[in-house]
Amino acid sequence: MRGIRWRLNTGLAAGLLFAAVPGLGKDRYSGFAALQAAEKPGEAFRVTARDRGAPVTVLAVHGGGIEAGTAEVARAVAQEDWNLYLLEGLLGQDDGRLHVTSKHFDDPAAVALATAAVLALSVHGSRDEGEGVCVGGSARGPRRRVAQALRAGGFSVEEPCRRLPGRSRRNIVNRAQRGGVQLELARGLRGALARDAGRLQAVCAHLRRGLQGAVAP
Repeated sequence: MRGIRWRLNTGLAAGLLFAAVPGLGKDRYSGFAALQAAEKPGEAFRVTARDRGAPVTVLAVHGGGIEAGTAEVARAVAQEDWNLYLLEGLLGQDDGRLHVTSKHFDDPAAVALATAAVLALSVHGSRDEGEGVCVGGSARGPRRRVAQALRAGGFSVEEPCRRLPGRSRRNIVNRAQRGGVQLELARGLRGALARDAGRLQAVCAHLRRGLQGAVAP
């Protein structure tokens, strides 16, 4: 993970602030097709899809200012060898309207990458002020491996994630062959990772270790 650079710019700071505001309403859009029809790709949001033929697909479907910092973590975990899907909001403080719940998120590019993989990892941001990680998803064994790897690195982990379990079969992360692991990174942790590239590298190293162990033959 050499050369990872992640600066906490104005847009990221605004996104972290927005992500902490309680009481956000229901999704404006019922799925990706509705989002794409109403919001202009390249102006309101951008999509990155990298099919590298890997056994692991890493997703951040609420990147940019929607859940700030999640795309950067996903990109750093995937590096250049794992499949990657990102949807990043480009509207600044209005990015919240681009949020599509994971079980309704059905961009064909994301579905293709998820279903082709043995295991998927989805990176989200919670509104918690601390620096904890809540680990959910349908893949029980991989979920535990990821949690153990993070704890070994000194991170505060809740597994399984009670508030945001992410176990729905419709959840994009659970469409992989063995299901998926969903991470909810607290707002405080995302801010810390934005300020400290070394800590970002440490988180990603532990995540990769846990996932590699889960897909090893």
